[in-house]
Amino acid sequence: MFQFLGTAFSAVSAISEGRAKANEAAYDKYQMQLNARQTKIEAFQKSNARLRDFQQAESNNLAYFAFLNRDPNDRSLKNFMTSQEEIATKDAAQISSTGMMKASQQIQEANMAQARGRNAMIAGYLGAGSAIVGGFYRSKQTKT
Repeated sequence: MFQFLGTAFSAVSAISEGRAKANEAAYDKYQMQLNARQTKIEAFQKSNARLRDFQQAESNNLAYFAFLNRDPNDRSLKNFMTSQEEIATKDAAQISSTGMMKASQQIQEANMAQARGRNAMIAGYLGAGSAIVGGFYRSKQTKT
């Protein structure tokens, strides 16, 4: 009788442990997915901020050149402004790209957490099955 109870407790314990680890992994996955979304949002915000900074700097430069009485159609002035715009655009693209790569890594980590949860559930059920089989085996050994 006690052997049966011990086997049942072992089986229930193994399943409970598997479920607890699976729930923990599901929570981890959810948190990692939130982090990935947050990373994308932050990258978008930083990219927009870089472009806003460029627009502000462009306005300041144009005002300064006007103060100096520079012709806005001057070729060197146009080249300078074009160069600054290219740099700002590349910076914004790099910020976005880096954010998307980081978010992609976080999503992969979330998927790994989900796999760990599945594996924990399987291990729990296998542990329960092992406890039951072991309990029956021990009960047969003691009866013999």
